[in-house]
Amino acid sequence: MSKKVLSREQIRQEVQQRLLRGPSTPAGLAGIAIPMPKSHSLDVHARNWDMEEFGGAGYGEYVRKVVDEARKEFLLSDSAERDELLGDSLAHS
Repeated sequence: MSKKVLSREQIRQEVQQRLLRGPSTPAGLAGIAIPMPKSHSLDVHARNWDMEEFGGAGYGEYVRKVVDEARKEFLLSDSAERDELLGDSLAHS
């Protein structure tokens, strides 16, 4: 299965939509902030991004399941990583 390449914001929005529209969405999850995905080198499962733990007590397992499903379907765009590095370098100059 080929993966769709998305930007950091597109991945964040996709994860947010999946969290909120899932059939087993826990009550109270709608108010949480969804972090941006963090890039990493391609792993053995051909994934190149992840998200920090979020969602608080009681939501961790559900959130991790949704994030892991998205990681199977989407690659983080290389240009997103370059943009992040450029932004960091500008912020520190």
